[in-house]
Amino acid sequence: MLNFLVLHFKDIIDVLLATFFIYVVILFLQQTKSRFIIGTFIVVIFSYFISKFFNLELSQNILQPLITLLAVIFVIVFQNDIRRFFHWISSPKNLIKTNDSNEKISEQIVSAVSEMAKNKVGALIVFPGKSPIDDIVQGGFLLDGKISTQVILSIFDTNTPGHDGAMLIENFRINKFGLHLPLAENFKNFSRMGTRHRAGIGITEQTDALAIIVSEERGEISIAKNGEIKKVEDLEKLLSVIKKYTHENADNENNKSLWNFIVVSNFNTKFIAFTIAIILKILLIK
Repeated sequence: MLNFLVLHFKDIIDVLLATFFIYVVILFLQQTKSRFIIGTFIVVIFSYFISKFFNLELSQNILQPLITLLAVIFVIVFQNDIRRFFHWISSPKNLIKTNDSNEKISEQIVSAVSEMAKNKVGALIVFPGKSPIDDIVQGGFLLDGKISTQVILSIFDTNTPGHDGAMLIENFRINKFGLHLPLAENFKNFSRMGTRHRAGIGITEQTDALAIIVSEERGEISIAKNGEIKKVEDLEKLLSVIKKYTHENADNENNKSLWNFIVVSNFNTKFIAFTIAIILKILLIK
């Protein structure tokens, strides 16, 4: 009876550890763009497990060296993504997020954006997501200052240095300004967009960041995300997007709870990881 309990406990620990590692891999896959290479790699690995389960010797002899070759190709192709991912996951603030913000922060941002649009003052504001952007952006001035309408307006004043660059808002503070962002490569309507819009689209092509762009020619407000850009007519809509993206309406205590951290947050992804771990346990058990 004791041996059964020990074995049962060992299997639970085994599955939970496998779930954690699979969950980390899924987080990485969600931040990468080359789905074809990733999909091929996963199919080959899954095929190898199937061939091993049914003892298909010929398939195993073919797939085993192929997995090694694909692993080398994977590391070469995704070396920048891998470096950025481990940089991201090593930061404690990305493991447990707390919200110290209130609605006034979003309102201050929207107020500044609205004022700049009326006066046709160009601006580019970036909200980083889970993907690190330190290796992508260049230059800029460190500020780490409190967010307010007046501060934002003063930074994008045409008489101040760095007004042509992007402002980075992170952890509900103005982290940097005057940043140079990568320009979009895959956007079709370059002829209708200026450099500021291309930069806003560019950062969202390579990361999961959100960018707000104000056109100095037309006084229009646009939002860029996932390599796409949309014009915003309604300031309430802009306010809603910022609040949703920065999680300002989340319950602080709920975010800090251990149960939320382990189970509730990203539940679907964790459930998928757990299911895959169970399937692998069944396939590989002897």
